[in-house]
Amino acid sequence: MRRILTLTTDFGISDGYVAAMKGVVFTSVPGAQIVDITHQVPPQDVAAGAFAMYCACPFFPEGSVHVGVVDPGVGSDRRGIVVETEQFVYVGPDNGLFSPVYEREVVRRIVAIENAALMRSQVSSTFHGRDVFAQVGAHLLKGVSCEEVGTKIGDPVTCDLWGVEERDDALVGRVVCVDHFGNAISMIARSQIDAKYPDRNFEIIIGEIRFDRICQTYSQVEKGKTLALYGSLDTLEIAVCGGSASRTLGVKRGDEICVYRGQGRRDSS
Repeated sequence: MRRILTLTTDFGISDGYVAAMKGVVFTSVPGAQIVDITHQVPPQDVAAGAFAMYCACPFFPEGSVHVGVVDPGVGSDRRGIVVETEQFVYVGPDNGLFSPVYEREVVRRIVAIENAALMRSQVSSTFHGRDVFAQVGAHLLKGVSCEEVGTKIGDPVTCDLWGVEERDDALVGRVVCVDHFGNAISMIARSQIDAKYPDRNFEIIIGEIRFDRICQTYSQVEKGKTLALYGSLDTLEIAVCGGSASRTLGVKRGDEICVYRGQGRRDSS
């Protein structure tokens, strides 16, 4: 039996919405372990919700159920889906929220949520998080199979949420997240930079700021100085030692980061 269920939403923490979802789960599975990934996703920001799940979900035990609700289309004809991979089960709206899952994990099946018996008896047109997704997640925790949820589908909605473009002379990505510390995180992977610039001859540009090396730790530069480094996702980040790149440099989500061939020095590893 799957025992852990995670929640990722844009509901915030000042209202009772998250508690209502948890109540639904506990009513069906009194011994459930519920973990909050975050409820501070900016409202209706599917890409930010996908990134939060991308960062956290892989580190949970196999068999965990991940419920994600960032759902600007709630009440419309958009589908609710269950995605079963080799490791996890994901439950939420079919709006691109699980696009990274399709790329990173081995997907066994995706089914549309159709079985009304697995939903609450009264389904609000504005709160599928409580009445559909939390309820279905609870049933999956109890051992209900994905086949019982609904019909298998082969056309889930996908979005290129943070793709990296490889050009002849550059890798081009964007800031996909500015974290709590003000670090500007991209999805340009170490492996991509190593493959394109095996001689470490590159230059990183974001706005008017340029870097010709990638540090290994924040402390490799003086406090208050800017740096580029690989973060915990092993992707390129821009940071300020002891400070905030967001405040100091004005970088924000969506800003372009380019890695060009240049006069870079060898990585500090």
